[in-house]
Amino acid sequence: MAATTTVTVADDDAQRVALAFFEKEVRPVLVSRCHECHSNTKQKGGLRVDHIGYLKSGGDTGPALVPGKPEESALIEAVHYANEDFQMPPKKKLPDAEIAILEKWIKMGAPWPDDASKKVVVTEGGFTEEQRKYWFFQPVAKVSPPQAGGQWARNDLDRFIAEKRDEMKLTPAPEADRHELARRVYFDLHGLPPTKDQMDAFVNDQDPRAYEKLIDALLASPRYGERWAQHWLDLVRYAESDGYNQDAYRPHAWPYRDYVIQSFNDEKPYDQFVREQLAGDEIAPDDPAVLVATAFMRHPVYEYNLRDVRGQWDLILTDMTDTAGELFLGLSMGCARCHNHKFDPILQKDYYRLRSFFTPVHWRDDLKLATPAEKKAFGEQEAKWEAATAEIRAKMDALTKPDIDARVKTWRVSFTEDLQAMTLKPAEERDALEKQLAGLCERQLDFARGSFDPIKDIKSEKARAEYKALKEELNKFQHLKPKPLPDAFVATDAGPEAPANRLKTRKGDLEIEPGFLAILDPNPPKITPTQTSTGRRRALADWITRADNPLSTRVIVNRVWQYHFGRGIVSSASEFGTLGELPSHPELLDFLTAKFVAGGWHFKALHREIMLSATYRQTARREPDETAAKVDPANRYLWRFNPRRLDAEQVRDAMLAVSGELDLTAGGPASDGNGTRRSVYTRKKRNSPNDLLLALDMPAGFASTAERQSTTTPTQALQLLNGDWVRARARKLASQVKGIDDVWLAVLGRLPTDYERATANAFLKTQMGRAKSSAPGAEVAESGDSGRGFKFNSPHERLLVHASEKEGDEFTVESIVKLDSVDVNAELRTLVSRWDGGKASLESFGWSIDVTGQKSRYKPRNILMQLVGEDENANIGYQVVASDIHIEVDRRYHIVVQVSSARHHVTFTVRDLDTPGAVAQSAVVPMDRLSKISQGASPIFLGGLSKRTPTRQWDGQIEAMRIVAGHTADNALNTDPEKWHAGLFIWRAVDPPHSQFTWSGADSQAAQEDDPLLKAMTGLCQMLLTTNQFFYLH
Repeated sequence: MAATTTVTVADDDAQRVALAFFEKEVRPVLVSRCHECHSNTKQKGGLRVDHIGYLKSGGDTGPALVPGKPEESALIEAVHYANEDFQMPPKKKLPDAEIAILEKWIKMGAPWPDDASKKVVVTEGGFTEEQRKYWFFQPVAKVSPPQAGGQWARNDLDRFIAEKRDEMKLTPAPEADRHELARRVYFDLHGLPPTKDQMDAFVNDQDPRAYEKLIDALLASPRYGERWAQHWLDLVRYAESDGYNQDAYRPHAWPYRDYVIQSFNDEKPYDQFVREQLAGDEIAPDDPAVLVATAFMRHPVYEYNLRDVRGQWDLILTDMTDTAGELFLGLSMGCARCHNHKFDPILQKDYYRLRSFFTPVHWRDDLKLATPAEKKAFGEQEAKWEAATAEIRAKMDALTKPDIDARVKTWRVSFTEDLQAMTLKPAEERDALEKQLAGLCERQLDFARGSFDPIKDIKSEKARAEYKALKEELNKFQHLKPKPLPDAFVATDAGPEAPANRLKTRKGDLEIEPGFLAILDPNPPKITPTQTSTGRRRALADWITRADNPLSTRVIVNRVWQYHFGRGIVSSASEFGTLGELPSHPELLDFLTAKFVAGGWHFKALHREIMLSATYRQTARREPDETAAKVDPANRYLWRFNPRRLDAEQVRDAMLAVSGELDLTAGGPASDGNGTRRSVYTRKKRNSPNDLLLALDMPAGFASTAERQSTTTPTQALQLLNGDWVRARARKLASQVKGIDDVWLAVLGRLPTDYERATANAFLKTQMGRAKSSAPGAEVAESGDSGRGFKFNSPHERLLVHASEKEGDEFTVESIVKLDSVDVNAELRTLVSRWDGGKASLESFGWSIDVTGQKSRYKPRNILMQLVGEDENANIGYQVVASDIHIEVDRRYHIVVQVSSARHHVTFTVRDLDTPGAVAQSAVVPMDRLSKISQGASPIFLGGLSKRTPTRQWDGQIEAMRIVAGHTADNALNTDPEKWHAGLFIWRAVDPPHSQFTWSGADSQAAQEDDPLLKAMTGLCQMLLTTNQFFYLH
């Protein structure tokens, strides 16, 4: 019987998904592409497509579709244009994406809500009685807690749960022990595991209020805001890149993330939180702490170089409208964009009324996050700098303006003539729509301006030299120039008058004014414009945050419940309409909603209400009994706490926490996800997310995400078992623990059982035996008399340079070297590096100068450079720059490598010092637009990489070496190292020992890395970090 119930539930869910797919994907295609010729007013070829029965019976040519068989369906044949005499629609073939939707729908069996017309009959004048009585549109009820739960209930919330559970003949699970509770609440509120000290303090606290005090302490911590902000960022589709193909980085998006975190930590009331995000510019335009909230409207996907500017702006408005409907109102408003909603009482006009609030929005790139006083001080100081440098800057502009203008013109002519005219019109003369569209065009023109590099692109050598001299002169006034104010990634209105908001109909375009859902409030809103804004979004924000709004109030309370229990009282958290789920405990939802609003819209009070309940404190370690398995296998009625997997950010942060590496630096620009900061502070690029977070189902930020998926895939296993980042965390933990008990306490918060301890001991013995049996070695092709030099497996493997300054993106490496051997295969001999060999993180930014092995695809003994840095799209870029200059072993060379990121090339110069009068070989090789190549975490090493890699060690002598920041003139280079006088460092083998240099050899770091116990313990730590006990809240 239980299996039958489960199948029925699964069938219901599948049917609901199928109908949702039809409404959101299929019906819009049929309406927009087919209804004009094939519906109740016209039936070309005798065919109608506005009901499944008509499609099955077909028209003059027979059935239009065969459910489940798209290959036999005439409709699919027609839209594919496979037959010249049978093509639909006749004027233009459908896009491939829409054809794929129709094929998928037919393959699903062509699901169609046959009784939808009976259930929902929407007219312009009213709604059915059934629609008006739908629970979600009713006022939030004033509910008294039932008399249920007896001694088990700890608060009124429990009485609602107990009443429903009693009806179902279900019994509650026992209360979780303190170890289980502590791990649950720490992850729930902080997204982090408790430390051993924190766990011990709670477990041993004899105060009857120990649990309540723990909840209060966690809510008061800044870690709370960091965790709960992540939920909101999912909902608003927060990302720090544009999306689409280029996926350019949005460097000024992060202040919105910090605003959200701070709002949660400051206990900002939810109604204020919403108003600031929807209308912060209208509420407090001079307060940067409020203005930043309008970045909520900046998260739609957009790429600066798209030509269809009008089409893109329409998509942006659609995105803002759809997201607002789902996020705040819990309704799939997007289903009413092309026609009246077929299931819910949402008119097409309702959709455009909501859209009208956003129609005037203007994405601003010209504002600063600063107070009026800060702007005034900046302006006064900038005026002094401008006055002092006016003549210099005018001369510089005269040298660059013609070429820049030419580039801008090339980009401008790619726009349609009307858009070109908008960009040429003075900004103060543009109307609202022109400001919006010209603003998007200007992004492309700004890119054209910024792509001009005077040092590289000024063609005249004389003019280039003049520009450089002027630049140097300008730099002398740098002390007058004020520090830049933070750029504002925000939105305002384009002006006090809104652009048109047109609904296209067969009778012509209708202008739709702002308004709310007609079934709730058909009256026009009261809107008060300001001198710079329409006032529309403030009116929308005020309506959404009204205490008597039955939609927004229930939706946010349900979301909080969902994040605590893993499932909302309404499980479809962004769909409260008839396509969603009915509430499992409707009275409880209204009770909590009323209390939340009456209490001032405060989240922390709601957290306490939920987390102090007996319902929340139940153990998850309970298997379903016969009754539970039969009537509630999905645990909708909470007869135990729901076990669930940690989400991506919790897993990553927990690994850093247990290894002792978690960087709790708060706020500011995002860091690379392969570093050690909390996940909420790492870069979130839509098309190139962090590999570990992506594998563990972190949403990409393309659409509002109400519920995280929890998949099990081969990619996850590969990342966890083979990923360098996870392995590094395990290695760090292994280096800190003293034994097996310490590993269990760090990772799982408890001691191992006797069986676990015995199994772990056996594993360590096996792994240590394997480690001792494998000895490292390096095979070489040629060897000569090396004398005293750099040798693998010796105390002089590599030389660590202690340098306080970094070389930047413009630098020169000069050296006197002799190579004794090259690798017999394709491995490299590394002369010098600031690099660990990685290519996936900011910490791995760096470079190395190498000589190729015998089987290298670059040919043997080729001097080359490897570079890792940030490319022009703010992605991580890697490049090999080969000189095609080949050296011989057992010969002394003077090797100079000059790197210029500004000019995008690397210059190699090599002179054979053993051949008197030898001519220097030189090569200038292009490099990609990479920057920040010296900003990685690695120090400079002579003779190898920062990460000990035996096959990459230099074999031979490095008599002398120096690195000089900037370009070094040819006359400053010298084959005699005694005449070197400048550099970040100067190393000469004949000089006495100096504290700036430290040898690293096989008897130091290598010995530690090859320690069999450390290797075995690393394996044990990695296994425990990937167990279900670590990954799941049981």
